[in-house]
Amino acid sequence: LFGCIREDRSDCFPVAETRFVVLKIVDEATGQDITQTGEAGSAVLYLFSQGGRFVDRISVTRERIMKRAPIPLPDGTPGRCRAVVWANAGTGQRFHSPAAGSRIEDRAVSLIEEDDTFHHTPDDLFFGRARLGPTGEAASEEITLIRKNARIHITARGLDRNTPEDLYYFTVEIPDDGYDFAGNPISGTAHVHRTGTFRDNGDFSTDGTFNLVHTDEADSQADEVIVNLYERMSARSADRLLASVTEVDGDRISLPAGRTLNLLIELNEGGGLSIRMEITPWNEIYQWDIW
Repeated sequence: LFGCIREDRSDCFPVAETRFVVLKIVDEATGQDITQTGEAGSAVLYLFSQGGRFVDRISVTRERIMKRAPIPLPDGTPGRCRAVVWANAGTGQRFHSPAAGSRIEDRAVSLIEEDDTFHHTPDDLFFGRARLGPTGEAASEEITLIRKNARIHITARGLDRNTPEDLYYFTVEIPDDGYDFAGNPISGTAHVHRTGTFRDNGDFSTDGTFNLVHTDEADSQADEVIVNLYERMSARSADRLLASVTEVDGDRISLPAGRTLNLLIELNEGGGLSIRMEITPWNEIYQWDIW
């Protein structure tokens, strides 16, 4: 675990006498253990009863996570309980503090509205959960955390390069605007606005990837992800919708947790659209061929 000098334990983490947990951070796409990189930042561990009632919370420092130090459970923790951990939360979203009477199904995370129309993109959150069993002796239980949000990178091909790039922009509409404490997306439409830049090959792309609340496989219109491409018009005219995409080859767009969705929107000369999609590991941008 972590190292310290046996004779002088002033720099050592306290060893739990009974029950404790250890947090492990994993890149799900590769299976790599990234605990020691510090990517997950600090964390908050929430304890709920078996029935889902809020019991307690524990703040965990980045240093403790990186050193795999044991995290003692507080006195009074139920013999069997449910633990959920949220990590690396900055100011990119709002976290709701549970109180007496709160339940695991209650909202934990909300995207922040920038104005009456668009939302901030969330941080690179990590999440893990486990059901903890009772024990009468010193024992540790490991909770594995993986990336919670999805990432997306959007490219449009076939736009007029003579038009200033700041007149083009993308919007993404997603069906959920946060998560509950158990890590499930919570229904509430969110809209994200992103500008882009022309590349040397003429493609117009978002500036890097950005985070969104992940989705499950879309099985109804209410669950769909909508990606729009607009051209900004004069103040007296509504912006012109150039493309609206909800599916690729008959499959609705979904945003898998811990992965990057790469979307290519090609505007054909005849007025039609050609859409391609590739899923890559976290923050890896797919390089589209020129044809």
